[in-house]
Parts: sequence; C-alpha cells; structure tokens
Amino acid sequence: MTGTQLLGDRATTSATQPSAEHRPSLFGDPRLLGNLSRTAVVFDLGLALLLAAIGIWATSAGLLPRVTWLSLGFMIPALILRRVLPPVALGLAWVSTVAQLGTGLDVSFLQAGTVIVLYSAVAYGMRWVVIVAAASVVVGTVLSVSYLFSSPSWTWVFVPTSNRPIFTPTVVFALIPFAVLGGAALAGVASRMFRRSQQSSVARQAAENEARRSEAIAAVEREKAELARDVHDVVGHSLAVIIAQSDSVRFLDESDPDAVRRTVATIAETARRSLGEVRQVLTQIEAVDTNTIGIVPDLDQLLRNVRASGATLTTTQSGDPVAMSSSAADAAHRVLQEALTNALKFSDRHEPILVNRNWSPRGLEFEVRNHIAAGDVRVTEERASHGGSGINGMRSRLDAVGGRLVTDVDADDTGLVFSVLASIPAQGVTA
Repeated sequence: MTGTQLLGDRATTSATQPSAEHRPSLFGDPRLLGNLSRTAVVFDLGLALLLAAIGIWATSAGLLPRVTWLSLGFMIPALILRRVLPPVALGLAWVSTVAQLGTGLDVSFLQAGTVIVLYSAVAYGMRWVVIVAAASVVVGTVLSVSYLFSSPSWTWVFVPTSNRPIFTPTVVFALIPFAVLGGAALAGVASRMFRRSQQSSVARQAAENEARRSEAIAAVEREKAELARDVHDVVGHSLAVIIAQSDSVRFLDESDPDAVRRTVATIAETARRSLGEVRQVLTQIEAVDTNTIGIVPDLDQLLRNVRASGATLTTTQSGDPVAMSSSAADAAHRVLQEALTNALKFSDRHEPILVNRNWSPRGLEFEVRNHIAAGDVRVTEERASHGGSGINGMRSRLDAVGGRLVTDVDADDTGLVFSVLASIPAQGVTA
C-alpha cells in the first residue's frame, strides 16, 4: 500500500463522516441523525403537504369545520420539524391536540400526525426528549379518556351497547389511545436501536479499516528499517575494510609498486562487491522469504575480506556447517559482517581479531573478539552496555529468528577485549 493510497483512504473516510458543525445540536441526537438526507427532508415536506391537502378537502367538503385549521396550523410545522427538532415538533403536536380539544373537535385525521410526531420524538430525540415522549403517552391517554366521556364522539361505536356500564367505556377509551400512542413510542424505540446498531457496525468497520491501514504503515516502516539496516551493514563493513586497506598503504615498501597495485586492486574489488550487495538489497525489497531449510551461509568470504584489508585474523571452527532457513542464514551473515566491521573500527591493529565458529545440528554459535585500541575504552564500554546502532541492529536481527546476542568487555594479559557472542538456530522462527 503506497502513501498516496493511505492518504486517499483517509480522505474517503473523512468525507463519509458527518461534519460536527452540520450535526443537529441541542434537541436532535447527533448519534442518530448525522446529516439529514435529502430524501428524508422531501418525505417530511410531502407528509406535511398531504396532511394540509386532507384538511383542505375535509373542510371544503363540510366533513370538518373550518376551525380545524387552527389545529392543523400547529401540526403541519410539527411534521416538518419532527426529525430536526423533535421536542419542538412534539410540543407543536400536543398544542395542536389541545387546540382540537378546546374547540370541541372530534377525533380526526390530525391524530395520525400526533402518532407520527410521537414516533419521531422517540426515534430521533435526545434522552430527555424520549422521557417526555413516554410521559406524554400516559398524559395523552388520560386526556383522551376525559374528553371522550364528555363528548358525543363517533368513537363510542367501539363501546359495547349492553347498558354501557362505566367500566366498559373506560377500558375501551383508555386501551385504544394507550395502544396507539404506546405502539408509536415502541416503534420509535425499535427504530432508534436499529439505527444505533447500524452506526455501530459502520464505526466498527471504520475501526477495522483504520487498523488495517495502521498495519500496512507498520509493515512499510519495518521494511524501511530492515532496508536501512541491510544497507548499513553492507556499506559499513565495506568502508571499514576499505579504510583498513587504505591505511595499510602507508606502511608498504615504496620500492614494491606491485604491493601498492595489489592493495589498490583489493580496495576497488571491495568497493565493487559492496556496490553489488547494495544493489542486491535494493532489488529484493519485495522478495518473499519462504523460510525453507537448505541454505548454508557463506561466512568464509567475510573472513577473506577482513584478511584482505591487512588485519590479522585468527579463526577456529568446530562441527560441520548445517543447512539453515533463509532468514537464519541471512541473520548469520549480517551479524558476523557487522561484528567484523566493529572489530575493524575499534580493534588494536597490533593484536589479532579472533573468530570462533561452533556448528551443531541446532545451528551456529560464533564469537568475535578484538583487543580495544588505546583511546577507545570508553566508547567500546558504552557500546557494550547500551548498544550502538550496529549492536542494536545485530540484536534485532537475532531476535527476529529466535537467536541471542551477548556483548561484553573483559581483560586478558594484553589489555581489554571486546567480545560479541551470537547464537543462531538453524530453523529460525517460523510463522
């Protein structure tokens, strides 16, 4: 995943999230509303116009008195504002109902608007609006019972005619309004829960996408760190060899031009080899490590490079070399390369560099020891205790394949000795 893709994903995510400045504020729950869609706005306007059309038809046909427009004047804006300002819409709906009761109007199509607004208050309102809406269910039921008992409403047709005892109409007039208003409130709760579930799913998906982006970024950073470490090891080792070879030119016999030519040729060969290794590292960035057993690291070439630099090198080897996984073989090569580079940089040139290799079926263990040059004691002790970039790189490589690195400063008869002990399992760490 490229940086451009990552930035594009972030831009897309930001574009799909509602802006805080456009979210409904005090009365609408922003977790449920977000940005209102054009379809929702058009639907609410259409619903209000439909109610107005019914009112015009009913009053024009003489089915309802013209005073109905007083209640309708409150109900129409209530329907328009039911999502944007749920408590205002709920208040307007109940004002419409009170106006209807106060003018003596019977139960009519206006109650459909009340039910719709009550549903919207529960579905879209803040918590306190939901509580007020729930309370209005009870209040509305009580008002309905009181009004219907005192008026010759057509709703009496639902009451059984046998002597019409007071208990029967009370039950009917209380049950029907409570069922209608309560049903609207329950539908609002269901809608509220459904939308929250959807938004939680969207948020979870966004979090998963962000986690994947973070993992991709981390993978890129790991690749960059690994590339930098490889280039550091290759270039650092080659430069250390070249510097050692260049320094040795001063001690060559001027009467032996062939020796000078051989040294210069060795420097050129080392530089060419370094350039080739760097190119190899850069062309294998996307290579897939199958971790297949079957690679024997070529460590002898590293030792030959150090000897060619003019440094004195003493080596021992026990056991037979074993095939290793590709990651373990690469770690063995790079760690020994870095250890030899450090030895060339900080060793006393009058003392040999010691390299001991011990092979076993489990893997490879090697130790690189060099005497510390005068003036380098403090630097080397600091590197041994805290680790410079090279030591940290060696330790990181070994940790990645299940290996181990130990650095130490001790003393022998000739002075202080800096040692690097590395252990690499043959199979490394498998995924």
